[in-house]
Amino acid sequence: MASDGVVGPVCPGLTVDELDPSALTRLASELESDDLARSIAQTYLRMLDTRLTRAASALERRDEVDAMDVLLSLRVSSATVGLVRLESAVLCVIDAVRRGEPDLARERGDSMLGLAPAARDALRSHLERAAPAAFA
Repeated sequence: MASDGVVGPVCPGLTVDELDPSALTRLASELESDDLARSIAQTYLRMLDTRLTRAASALERRDEVDAMDVLLSLRVSSATVGLVRLESAVLCVIDAVRRGEPDLARERGDSMLGLAPAARDALRSHLERAAPAAFA
């Protein structure tokens, strides 16, 4: 996966593209349904703010279990819809949580939150540009 290279002791800057448009094509193929892939992406968009808020809250409380629960879910769902830059940022936060560095995790969490608007816009734009049956 493109984002694997950004995880490490120092978690270097995010250099991956915002969106991998082929992710939804792959999802539609696996599900044998363009409509279902589009629905999953739209559900992701509806849930994104709640997940980010929950992650920020857990990081602030230093609740590693709750943080990892939401971060792992956010990582997988971001990858599923093709938001590789946001997925990379989530991996950076996960890396800090796993290493027991709560201050760094919160700092990286803030950076992750900062990337969310562009990720949201990229996915919305992709969904608007793609014809309803464009993922197959």
